Amino acid sequence: MRSRSLLFLTTALALCALTVAPLAAQGGVQPTKAPDPESEAEARARMARKGAGLTVGAWELRGIEPPAGVDVSTMPMISGWLRKGLDARLSMENGIGVWRRVQSTPPSGGIGGSAGEEVQSWIIAQTTAIRFFPATDAGARLEPYVLGAGGFTLGIDDRETSGGGLGSATGGSGVSIVPAISLQGGAGIEWRFSESYGLMAGAKFQWTRFFQDFGGERTYQGPVYEVGLSYKFRYR
Repeated sequence: MRSRSLLFLTTALALCALTVAPLAAQGGVQPTKAPDPESEAEARARMARKGAGLTVGAWELRGIEPPAGVDVSTMPMISGWLRKGLDARLSMENGIGVWRRVQSTPPSGGIGGSAGEEVQSWIIAQTTAIRFFPATDAGARLEPYVLGAGGFTLGIDDRETSGGGLGSATGGSGVSIVPAISLQGGAGIEWRFSESYGLMAGAKFQWTRFFQDFGGERTYQGPVYEVGLSYKFRYR
């Protein structure tokens, strides 16, 4: 089970790399092309917002109660993104978030006892977000923001059974993948303590709807309280 968990996390990181690689390549050497009609002020404002970030937060699910006798544990939601400036107060971000829930049911012994089961449910959300800084231009030290995001999501359900009484199943496993869509909306604040690095804290509401049953539910929703580190790209 642990090896499969590492495989799922590796898959999520690979998806993140595929998401951010095209944007990162934009910062490299570009072929010579005709002059861009945008003004110097527009280009300066756009580049001032270019950066990346990583956040960690707790997703508090609403309306989901585990069955009696089932132990539930969760992993914090980990999100990473690359930011591209649109103007002095607006940016677009491509990112990915990973979250996991584990449901465990112990086996019952004796004749006719039931087998134990562990279900790992991974949610991998790939989103595009618009982040708006309503009160400050790029370069300010302390910036409140609001954001909205949406995108495609994959759910990976890994089930493993073991134990049980006489005549019951002694082991087995299965992995299923279920697609979904996710929407996010929230607000927060970003404090830049140096020219390149900043701290951020905020809250967002995430709504994820699967196309079929996933981990015993179809809709996962609730607030995410997160903190993280941001990085501002430098070109001098």
